[in-house]
Amino acid sequence: MPHAQGIVQKAFCSKCNCNHSLPRTPATDAAKELMAHMDHALFADYLYGEARGKMFGVLVCRTREGTFTTLKAFSGQYNGQWKLEGWVPPLFDVQDFRNLHDPVEKQIKALGREAAKTASDITRRDSILLQRKQLSRQLMKDIHALYTLHNFKGEQCSLLDQFPQERGIPTGTGDCCAPKLLNYAAMHDLQPLGLAEFFWGTTNKSSSRHEGEFYLACEDKCGPILGFLLCGLESQ
Repeated sequence: MPHAQGIVQKAFCSKCNCNHSLPRTPATDAAKELMAHMDHALFADYLYGEARGKMFGVLVCRTREGTFTTLKAFSGQYNGQWKLEGWVPPLFDVQDFRNLHDPVEKQIKALGREAAKTASDITRRDSILLQRKQLSRQLMKDIHALYTLHNFKGEQCSLLDQFPQERGIPTGTGDCCAPKLLNYAAMHDLQPLGLAEFFWGTTNKSSSRHEGEFYLACEDKCGPILGFLLCGLESQ
């Protein structure tokens, strides 16, 4: 696949032991068009309020028929929602996520309240907090097992396959824009031509993200999985 000039997203694939890449330039116009609509109330009320901004992304693709289409995604949840019409979905079945997450989260919160009530009994409190910690860790492992990654060779794997067990998986892995977009494209037989991710809303607390600026995918969460997701793209 020929690369246009400009910033290129690169990632190493441990499965094929190669680096894969995708340019930004073919997607910048589509990203700027999306930015022009970000003052809509759906975005403004949330992004300048409690959310303090969010990453968004667009992926310009070619279909098998030779036409062009643009996919768009938001990072994580948007105002408590995993799915919104017109935006690519997460890497898991949302109902499966809720069935797994909601009852266990209730238990975790209940343990937190119980620990607060037993503050005077240190031994009891510590036991409850340990139980709560173990439950949280197991829930995160079970949630990660729901994520399925698809690449352009027709292969698929879980998040657990891409991270060494001793390292652990950072919270939010697989929820960023790039993984959502590439996974959707691979599943729907689309050929990515350009990927652009940008921040919109109030500057984040660390001042590392500013409205209207483009950014490459994060290294800690996206780095270990983007290589697999991009694998096979060159042969399309």
